[in-house]
Amino acid sequence: MTTLSLPEEFVLLLHKSHGSYHATSDHTGAAELGELVLTDRVGLDGKKVTVLDAEPSGVGWIDEAVALLTRKAGAKNKPVHATTFIQHRSSARKQHAEALVERGLMHRERKKFLFFKYDLLTPDSGARDALIARIRAAARDEVVLDERLALLAALVHATGLHTPLGFDRAERRRLKEISKGEQLGGAVRDVIAQTTAIIATTTVIAVGAANS
Repeated sequence: MTTLSLPEEFVLLLHKSHGSYHATSDHTGAAELGELVLTDRVGLDGKKVTVLDAEPSGVGWIDEAVALLTRKAGAKNKPVHATTFIQHRSSARKQHAEALVERGLMHRERKKFLFFKYDLLTPDSGARDALIARIRAAARDEVVLDERLALLAALVHATGLHTPLGFDRAERRRLKEISKGEQLGGAVRDVIAQTTAIIATTTVIAVGAANS
């Protein structure tokens, strides 16, 4: 599979084969936050986010996300709560879906209903199934966790995607452990293990706020 960013992988999982998506699990901003940490753009201290690298990246969503954090931090450069970032990136899914269309991993079909036109976006089934299989292998301890996979598995659990994606009870239990940063193995740095737990926790808070 083409190398994808964490939010692109997450959006690929969000979309269903018939074109809709799991709306209640759509907290793509949390996946963005994970990518920003992985690439050393931001740091997490507890549940607070601090910009480490504000230089333009040339990647639209990264520059927008960093600009958002910089604005929220203000003149005194105060750390921004992770939940605030996730909630303010609520429209991020569309941006990453477009990137997947460009990569050929999301298919666009133009539709019309009465006077309304809209796009139906369906994920490439092979790419999506391969990604689900990789997470399932992690949930069964069949592969060594790397940092991206640990974060993605944690996001699948924290957003509730594990249920519609069909993970069984034992697999969900292991995903929950991963989301807490537990038993991740030597391939995952301590700082990323801590980040995994923080992002999972703040995502659960964001999910609760969105559903209340």
